[in-house]
Amino acid sequence: MLQNKVQFNLTDSQLAYLSGFIDCDGSIMAQIVSRNDYLLKFQIRVSVVFYQKKRRQHFLTQIQNEIGVGTLRVKPDGMTELTIVGGNTVIALLKKMQPFLRMKKKQADLVIKIIEQLPLTKSLSKNSIENFIKLCQIADQVAELNDSKNRQITALIVQETLKLLNDSFTNKSESF
Repeated sequence: MLQNKVQFNLTDSQLAYLSGFIDCDGSIMAQIVSRNDYLLKFQIRVSVVFYQKKRRQHFLTQIQNEIGVGTLRVKPDGMTELTIVGGNTVIALLKKMQPFLRMKKKQADLVIKIIEQLPLTKSLSKNSIENFIKLCQIADQVAELNDSKNRQITALIVQETLKLLNDSFTNKSESF
């Protein structure tokens, strides 16, 4: 199962502030990403993202310094993002913030569920594929809660792709 080695030593005050920031100017995401180098050809990328206009980037730098993780990026549209990615880091942060979240609590719960169940999807077995598709459906729920507009890969696309992949394996094994 998941080995959680990431620790955040944050006070309740800091956690409440971070949670309020995420509730208003942030996102908790689970994105389905195409990955040809992955066994199932897709990855569910989980992240926590804080947003702020470039002129207030110092707030994000302060958060980055307090939590000790994350990547700052200034976008061409004048926005700055502080992005925290990776299952172990995201789950550790979300579990600490969970009691303080209000608007994004459901997203946090779903992303935690995805992270906890991802280890069950690490093979080409029928159960592993079915579990992965179920997690992609949960990722779709997170996107819906976030009012995501630019999503291109959904659970349905994953399901169709994995069916084609499974069919090609079945046909190859029958020819032997």
